[in-house]
This record gives sequence, C-alpha cells and structure tokens, in this order.
Amino acid sequence: MTTATTTPTRTVEAEGDQCVVLRDIGWKGYTSLLKTRGERAVPRMVYLDGSLSLMSPSFTHEYLKERLGVFVTEVVVGLVIPCIHSGSTTFRRRAKRGGVEGDQTYYLANLERIRGQKKISLRIDPPPDLAIEVVASHDADDSVEVYRRLRVPEVWICDQDQLTILVLQPTGRYAPAERSHAFNFLTASAIHSWISRGQDDSNTAWIIDLRRWVAEVLAPRHQELKK
Repeated sequence: MTTATTTPTRTVEAEGDQCVVLRDIGWKGYTSLLKTRGERAVPRMVYLDGSLSLMSPSFTHEYLKERLGVFVTEVVVGLVIPCIHSGSTTFRRRAKRGGVEGDQTYYLANLERIRGQKKISLRIDPPPDLAIEVVASHDADDSVEVYRRLRVPEVWICDQDQLTILVLQPTGRYAPAERSHAFNFLTASAIHSWISRGQDDSNTAWIIDLRRWVAEVLAPRHQELKK
C-alpha cells in the first residue's frame, strides 16, 4: 500500500503562489481529491506519474492569467475567429498518467468536434488547441509534460519577463516557436508586449487600447494572411 508524503516544492514568499507536492499518489487518490475539491477553483492540481502538485495562485499569477484571457478574447472577437473558451477545465487521461488544469484553454481548430457538449472525455474528444500557463513562483515543467502526453498542439508559458510559445512537433515533442500556430499573425514578443503594457493603469484603459490595436493593426494583417 502506498502512502502519500507532503513536501513543499520550494520555499515561497507569502505573496507568491503557494505550492505543495504530494508523492506516491495513485490515480484513484488523484480522482478522489478532485471530487473532494468539487467546483472550487483552488487548489489547482497537476498530476504526473504519481506526483500531485497543489497550487493556490498569487495576485501576480491571477493578474497575468486574466490579462492573457482578455487578450485572447479581444483577438477572437475582434477578428471574428470561432472559439470556445474551456478555462481551467481538468483535462486528464489515466492511460497517460497525467492530469492538468490550464490557466486558460481554448478550442479553435477542433471547435466543431466539441460544440454543444457539456462534458469532455479525452478518450474520445480532442484536447484543447491552445493552453496557457502562467509562471509566477513555480515552474510549468509538469504541466507541459502532461500537455505533451495529451497532445495539446500549442502551449504559451508566460511570466513577468517573457512569453514562450511551444508548438507540438510530428515527433511528439514541443519546440519553441516565434509565432503562434493557432494565431499565425501573432508573435510571442507582441503578445508579451501587450500583457506587460500599462500595468500601472486601469484594466479599462488597457482594454480600450488593445481593442483599437486589434481593429487597426491585427485586422488588416489577418485579412492579408487569409488571401
């Protein structure tokens, strides 16, 4: 019989993400903890090969997460790109020994395959086309490995200094890319530039500026690429 041990992933400051790792957790233990947590948003859980990471996000984490969510929403709405936002849905597969809850996730190319569904099962349904992970005071290595096993086509890793785009290759591995696969008119540097812009201003002013940029800059670029 296996036992679970609880150890901190690292020492973090009070205002940082609070992270704890449970070792030697079987799949049944993982799913039981998911049921116990229920519909609550925290703690966020990442399961990989018997290790379960529990995270309570900090203000910095949530600030970046919400900005990225608004950014993608403004892009898809402004450019009329069909999209289903799957948020922090728990995506898991026992056969892959992994489960993850992204900061933001989206169905784009595979939207029609899950349209109208109330429940997603990765045994028959596709994974999201894009997952976003914010890194404040913890790494995203386990999450990225789970996304790889679930074959999520694209992952954005964002911290306060940069945004990295990872695109799944035919080899089954991720490779960094300068440009998004889901949004081929966006580069990693352009996305991060907007996420980090005007952080001392109100979100309202930032969204107004972003909306104008989407209409005046991205829309013509998007139309040109579609030709």
